[in-house]
Amino acid sequence: MPRIVFWLLAGANFAVALGYGAILPLLPTLLATYGGSASAVSVSWHTGGLLGAYMFGLFFAAPVWGALSDRIGGQRLLVCGLVAYAASLVAFALAESLPLAYVWRVLAGVAGGAVLPIVNATAGAVTDRRQRARLFSGTAMATLLGLLAGPALSGLVYGAMQRMGDVTTMTPAVVGLPLVASASVAFGVALGCGLRLERTRTASLELGGGIMPAARAVWQNARPALAASFLLTLALGAFEAILPVFGRSHLSIGPEAIGALLSVCMIAMLGVQGGLLVFPILQRVAGGAFIATAFLVVAAGLSLLAATESLTHAALAIGLIGAGGALLQPAIAYVATLNDAVASGLLLGAVAAAGGLGQAAGSLAGGALFAMFEANALWAVAATVALGAIWLGVTSPRLQSVKTEGSSLHRRLR
Repeated sequence: MPRIVFWLLAGANFAVALGYGAILPLLPTLLATYGGSASAVSVSWHTGGLLGAYMFGLFFAAPVWGALSDRIGGQRLLVCGLVAYAASLVAFALAESLPLAYVWRVLAGVAGGAVLPIVNATAGAVTDRRQRARLFSGTAMATLLGLLAGPALSGLVYGAMQRMGDVTTMTPAVVGLPLVASASVAFGVALGCGLRLERTRTASLELGGGIMPAARAVWQNARPALAASFLLTLALGAFEAILPVFGRSHLSIGPEAIGALLSVCMIAMLGVQGGLLVFPILQRVAGGAFIATAFLVVAAGLSLLAATESLTHAALAIGLIGAGGALLQPAIAYVATLNDAVASGLLLGAVAAAGGLGQAAGSLAGGALFAMFEANALWAVAATVALGAIWLGVTSPRLQSVKTEGSSLHRRLR
């Protein structure tokens, strides 16, 4: 694969993650500007709700985008998804009511759902497994860089506005500047993809028997990978929804410090992926025991965060969460493409959709649990992750890739 293609694919993941991460530290303060949402309970519910709205949009759209890419190719869909994503970020920054904010977050999820399956399908088309593992690790690290840069950017803008004395509550500039910057990155990557990806090969499946037999084959053969994707994003979604309100109520910190803590999570992810998930290891980590162990690391981090009242201990806990997530994120996508060097948009759209559903459920559950139980919500999430890890370790000795057997699915490379 030409180097410019890799950088464009990594840039697409980075742009979507940047826009998603930029809003995370600001949600509680933003919600306080909407009528009727200033109470602590309402802020907790709507913090999870807005994060969940994005992921529900991604959940419904990702398989559709993936199946379309199998039929007409991924380049045009990737460009359209990035442009629509950029527009949704700007529209969210301009929203003046809570219902409009929900609408634009759903549409952002629909647009962002085009990016992950198409990027992964393009990487999965590479027949050399060593190079393919490098590509998955590289594009996953680009996502983490975006999730690191987004909260850091928002925290810096918020802190600068406070120091200038221009912000006591949320102002349009504090939301607008990070999101317009993120939209500009997405639009720039879309332009590059439109100019340079016209000859890029993407892996796909010819759906000779129709979409429903293909969907059944994906479900029947990829359930362990789909379950792992759902459980990982369930944990991360709950964590992202709880942290802003937990930090404000239990650690007495604001958006700038919350952005710094989220940065700790992403730095831990980058450190683990850069140091451990290089391609020789990534090719050998499909075992259920490894997956279960990584999930238990995430559960340990959530438990430590629930028990702490210290910013230092909170940073350590969040580092553990990031380390466990870093071991899991690219491995799940990689093992889904191990079937004769062919990946499908439908399969990878299903993996993305499972992740989107998990993050939506986690965001909504995290906000609701914190509203009812405060810090004990983290204990509940940790227990759920630990039980899910044990179930995966027992029932899935090896996370398997999809086997596309029968006349309804015929492999081909576009």
